[in-house]
Amino acid sequence: MTQFDALLRQGLMDANLAQYDRILQQIETETPDFSPRYRRERMRLLAAPRNWGKKQTRPVLRRRLFCGIAVAIAVILLATAAVAATAPLWITFFGGLDQRQQEILDDMAIGGGEGEETAADSLLPPPVEHDGVTITPLSILAAKNQLYMVLEIRAPEGTVFRPEDDYTLLASTGRSEKTPSGTLSSAGRFTVMEAGTKEPNVLLVVVEERASYDISGCPFVVRGLKRHTPDGERETVFGGWDPETGPTDSWEILIPEDLNGDRVMELPVAGLSMSDGQKNMTLLSMSISPLGVWWTYQLDGEDPWPRVRIALRMKDGSEIEADPRQLTMGDMSSGLTGTVSFEKPVDLSQTEAVLWGDVEIPLDQSTQNQD
Repeated sequence: MTQFDALLRQGLMDANLAQYDRILQQIETETPDFSPRYRRERMRLLAAPRNWGKKQTRPVLRRRLFCGIAVAIAVILLATAAVAATAPLWITFFGGLDQRQQEILDDMAIGGGEGEETAADSLLPPPVEHDGVTITPLSILAAKNQLYMVLEIRAPEGTVFRPEDDYTLLASTGRSEKTPSGTLSSAGRFTVMEAGTKEPNVLLVVVEERASYDISGCPFVVRGLKRHTPDGERETVFGGWDPETGPTDSWEILIPEDLNGDRVMELPVAGLSMSDGQKNMTLLSMSISPLGVWWTYQLDGEDPWPRVRIALRMKDGSEIEADPRQLTMGDMSSGLTGTVSFEKPVDLSQTEAVLWGDVEIPLDQSTQNQD
């Protein structure tokens, strides 16, 4: 099968080149602008159809000898693989994205592809290794207090990850020296994308974090991984625990300092207020990014952390409702915070207003720093 993989790889590369040679020959005045995501995913696929992470070498004579056969195989497979192939990971995670959403994601993501490295890609944290476990950040999508991060978790040899098992990642975002004191909080969850697919001991996950503070430059700390099998067995895959002191192991990933600050809009909302029964909320600040909304407020009332409906009104008259899960935290004297996420990245250039409860906050398009 190794020889077949090599032939298939070369056939895909030659077929792809032939296809785009024809396209390039038809263009006389300008160069096609393929998206960075397209280039990355194409190269990953062509690098090794069965296992993108393993590179294979072939003698030049053998490649030429079997080129015709490989191209024939590739033509047949490409006709069916276009439908069956796995979508890029971020698109799969968000449940499908339209072209504009993909462009926003490409513009914001740090890392996540092969080929020419961009300035943003250089911010991707390095792998961390401890006790035979290596955790590698592959891509980051974030904005100030919100974080999505793709992690490859490579457990010691002999570990077998299975898709049918239920996994629990013990992890959270810590604080940095610049993090303000007071009552702060973060909340997160993680999604298993691949379990033992490429290699038996490799788990691919997306972690999500929302915090009541700016997490730029803060550590994201993994303490361990547990799993439950369908038959009820429980196992600690890695990570120790001391009954008196707590976790004994850690894998610390430093979140980049620059979390797409140029994609975050600071809205002039100070003083806007809203009443809900016996409660009165007055805004202190609000920021919005393609990923979500973060606001601070003062409260007169008995419920310290009320939930508020957050939505966007678009130029076409439609509304995009934020995720009903809200993180609210803070100090009654200095101000409380609230944050919500959108189900998928939002094109702010097509947004007219933020709806904060029954208060409508117009977006001044001249203040947006959008491409």
